[in-house]
Amino acid sequence: MKVKDLHSWNMDRSDAVEIQKLLKENIVIRDNPIEPSLVAGVDLSFPDKSTGLAVVAVLNFPELELLEYSYHVGKVERPYIPGLLSFREGPEIIEALKNTPEVDLVFFDGHGTAHPRGIGIASHIGLFLEVPTIGVAKSLLYGKCELPGSSRGDSSPILSPAGELIGYSLRTKPGVKPVYVSPGNGLSMKQALEFSLKATGIYRLPEPTRQAHILSQKLKAQLSL
Repeated sequence: MKVKDLHSWNMDRSDAVEIQKLLKENIVIRDNPIEPSLVAGVDLSFPDKSTGLAVVAVLNFPELELLEYSYHVGKVERPYIPGLLSFREGPEIIEALKNTPEVDLVFFDGHGTAHPRGIGIASHIGLFLEVPTIGVAKSLLYGKCELPGSSRGDSSPILSPAGELIGYSLRTKPGVKPVYVSPGNGLSMKQALEFSLKATGIYRLPEPTRQAHILSQKLKAQLSL
């Protein structure tokens, strides 16, 4: 995939926050007439506390069959700081994406606009790419929302403290916890919700990121990490 060179990753917390504030102005959230045929899912795991394994799974869409994958292993020295996840995981993810064929849409295991500064990992890394991105997280980081209904496809809005729509809580499977969906960059709130549901099969999580996670666990064993 084509990856832009926007900034370095080696900076302190205050500089990282300032970078987020500046980049946030470049995020585009609006309808995009895309009809994806290839999608990717990104997952990063930690074989140990200083090693990051980034995996990108490529699937056809809407069939959701795994076609191929790429990965990158690197040293991770930055600690996790709430709201700055992309600065910890971004460098390894970027390298894995460079080895990935062109796709039409990328899913991240994390947030997009549903973030204190409106630029979660799906939005931040999305600015490095030329394709739309979506964040689908397992827990709520920022904002408030009601639980959606109990049926598959039920959703409820995630609202910022100011009352702005920043994402959705989405029930992808009856009887299990919802996921938290927000656009990263390059498509609308409604599209992020619709594509996330279409990309989810019989499991709770979207198949692109679920497959990336499965691959990361297999690779850890194969690479003896």
